[in-house]
Amino acid sequence: MSAVLAVVAGGATLLVATPFGARPVTTAQLTAVLPRGQEVPGYRAELARPETGIGPSSDLPCGRVAAALWSPDRMPAASTRVVLTPVEYGREKHRVESYGYTEDDAEEVMAELRASIPACAHYNAYHADLYLRFGTRPAEAPFDIGDEVVGYRVLAPPPGDPDLAGSGVPLGPGPLREPGTPVTFVRTGGVITRYGSAVPRAVAEYFDARIRRAPSGDG
Repeated sequence: MSAVLAVVAGGATLLVATPFGARPVTTAQLTAVLPRGQEVPGYRAELARPETGIGPSSDLPCGRVAAALWSPDRMPAASTRVVLTPVEYGREKHRVESYGYTEDDAEEVMAELRASIPACAHYNAYHADLYLRFGTRPAEAPFDIGDEVVGYRVLAPPPGDPDLAGSGVPLGPGPLREPGTPVTFVRTGGVITRYGSAVPRAVAEYFDARIRRAPSGDG
């Protein structure tokens, strides 16, 4: 249940349900309010299978970042993914992943994400039986929405680098190409949403507004 606040307005006491309380939203609550079809202007939105573990992958390549989201002491109660395909031909798809925690736990996750980014300046992602070399760099988030934002960039080897194709053994630090791909985490109460590429601010604002409806069932 949502927490309740007593608000005095014009001499009357009103009961208002707060959007986030001590209990995290469920996957069902979150899924119910996430966009689908052509609800996001300019995109086609489809629900997809989300990340479900703490190991490095092509989507969450740094193990420290992944572990912040999937700590054994603080597992998300909800995990969802929406794939946004631009209606206009030839533009990049966006993956938007949301994870539900208690609000206190979500604040701790954001703090660990900030700490993990410098620690991931050089790391290996294991994908399709190969090690791939990447790095993260702290960056200013492209928008300031929700209750808290963390931004960074993912860097890969430059064109022509032999490590681009991957290796059967772990790779050591090497040159990485700037500026990299932006990643933004937005905390909306107890829900943390990961934007895996540079989505427009209007799209992030749309998700933020929808997510705030989840605990109250207004979706």
